[in-house]
Amino acid sequence: MGWNEGYRIMEQQVVSLYDAGILSKEVLNALMQPFCDTDIDHGGSQDLKSKDGKSADDIICFIMEPKKYREATEGFVPDPEEPDWNEKLYDLNYEITRQEWRFW
Repeated sequence: MGWNEGYRIMEQQVVSLYDAGILSKEVLNALMQPFCDTDIDHGGSQDLKSKDGKSADDIICFIMEPKKYREATEGFVPDPEEPDWNEKLYDLNYEITRQEWRFW
């Protein structure tokens, strides 16, 4: 079992700073330092959404890799049984969080 509390804290911070308009790559990298090399776990998610409807994972992708984020979301057609599941976006988030902050 992973670090649920860590995800809950990170999710709140990412969504709040994004909504405040102050989240940049530099700020996001600084914000993620306490979570580096941890087993941060989505089990702690509160399913928070930004003012424009993005999850913390979406925001991370949007900030860190805007072009890849657009590619993953343009033309996305949700499955009626799993409307929030976007495999391309999931893969991008996995790539970013492993490479940049060594989440495991």
